Amino acid sequence: MQERERTDLLDRFTGCLLGLAIGDALGTPVSGWTREAIAARYHWLDRFVPLVTEDGTVIIPAGEFTDETELALSLVESAISARGYLDVAAAGYRFLRLLDGPTARFLDEPTRRALTAAAEHGDFQRGVAGPGTATGSAAARAAPIGLLHALSRFNPDLLVRDVLRATLITHAEPEVVNGALAVAYAILLLVQGTTPPDVLLDEVARFIDEDAVAQRLRRAALHPVLADDDELVRALVALGTSAAVDEVVATAFASFAAAHDDFARAVTLAINIGGATDTRGAITGALAGAHLGASRLPTALVEGLEGRPYILLAARGLFQAAQQRAGRFVRLLVR
Repeated sequence: MQERERTDLLDRFTGCLLGLAIGDALGTPVSGWTREAIAARYHWLDRFVPLVTEDGTVIIPAGEFTDETELALSLVESAISARGYLDVAAAGYRFLRLLDGPTARFLDEPTRRALTAAAEHGDFQRGVAGPGTATGSAAARAAPIGLLHALSRFNPDLLVRDVLRATLITHAEPEVVNGALAVAYAILLLVQGTTPPDVLLDEVARFIDEDAVAQRLRRAALHPVLADDDELVRALVALGTSAAVDEVVATAFASFAAAHDDFARAVTLAINIGGATDTRGAITGALAGAHLGASRLPTALVEGLEGRPYILLAARGLFQAAQQRAGRFVRLLVR
């Protein structure tokens, strides 16, 4: 029974990171598109497609993840090297590598500004604030923080502290921290399997600070269960499709809640409403993957994901780091 429990938990860790990367890779090629534009081009986008220019030049091949996943993996790597604890400086220096990499073009403006400044002054706790900085990118990379805390005795103060430190690398707006906390806490609950998905939104809204993120989550929780995808899309669009953190988090959670036992449907709902499809897709994928586990993700999407072997290794490493943090490290046998 104990071995089965460990296997199930590892499956959820792996599912969370794979789901995040799949959602990112599915959503990136249509990021910023309207739902009408997506429908006109793909009818219903449910497969990996490349990101191409107007003349057909391929910028990102089909199935390749970008900055949302790479930033999350930077946090994973820092936690593994610190044996289960968040090393902000190590994570920050890993973030800086993205400025010179191929995915730099996908970084949102607040993230790029913060990292450019950090490269000069070396302080990774001076995220940017002010008008236009309350975006959802920090929420997308918060999933590993929830995983890191999922095996330990729950300490809300420690969870909040780690989310704050991870967020402040790039963002200092309170709403961004709150959005990241919503994602981290939800991932923790889903991995532990103690909170049914149909009450997840209410539980998360109660836990986080009272602001626009919590208010929009409550709006999402009031949505009726709809079987028709067209009706669901219209309801999700009404929640907001911009890159603002409250809209991104609420629509991601609502997409998951609408199809929590069907990974592909949850993630494609998140993407086909348009707008911030990469960030929303990543968050929805992380939620659904943490709930279902890697073993229940669609084979075609898992096998079509570029970089899958590294994510599998990262998930195992993070699982062992979380066990070390919890004081219950058990050597896992690779079959």
